[in-house]
Amino acid sequence: MEDVTTLIQSFRPVNGYDPPQAMKLYEHWAETYEQMAELGFKNFEGVDGSQGMLDLAAKTDLYKDLRLALLGPEPLPAQPGVFDVVIIVGALYAGFVPVSVVRELCNAAKPGGFIVMMRANHRGEPNAKYTEDLKRELQLMEEEGLWTPVGTKQVDRYMEFPHLDTKGAEDPQDLLIGGTVYLYKKSMQ
Repeated sequence: MEDVTTLIQSFRPVNGYDPPQAMKLYEHWAETYEQMAELGFKNFEGVDGSQGMLDLAAKTDLYKDLRLALLGPEPLPAQPGVFDVVIIVGALYAGFVPVSVVRELCNAAKPGGFIVMMRANHRGEPNAKYTEDLKRELQLMEEEGLWTPVGTKQVDRYMEFPHLDTKGAEDPQDLLIGGTVYLYKKSMQ
């Protein structure tokens, strides 16, 4: 916990969100991604906006294909309708990827496939608006028959809050923010 806190603090921006600093933080987190193989998953394909993240992912020998793309400004570089599971972690946040990316994720899943979206419940006005826009898009896609919700789960300990000064924190819980995990199943159409 102390090492992670030190790492996050070393990337803390002085004046708000700093994309290059955020990429450095995610590159360090990428070193733990091989744990999914231990759970039996295989045949991964990955997309990231950071070449450093892709380089670390390539070293794991888990991925059969890795592509560099900034989702939103660039389309998801994936074949439509072929993936059993499509996962996005941490990027559904104001300033990272637009809400419209959710449709691209759904499009990449095969009929009956799953879409897993995990995001931190960041505080502040930009995230509050993003959260409302995301909820609206998820509902609209359900109404359009693109997918059905399987479940949504709130988690108390999603990640350490990356912009807090952790020195002197009495309770480690004060350093954590919650998150939301969404699971959808693509329609068979």
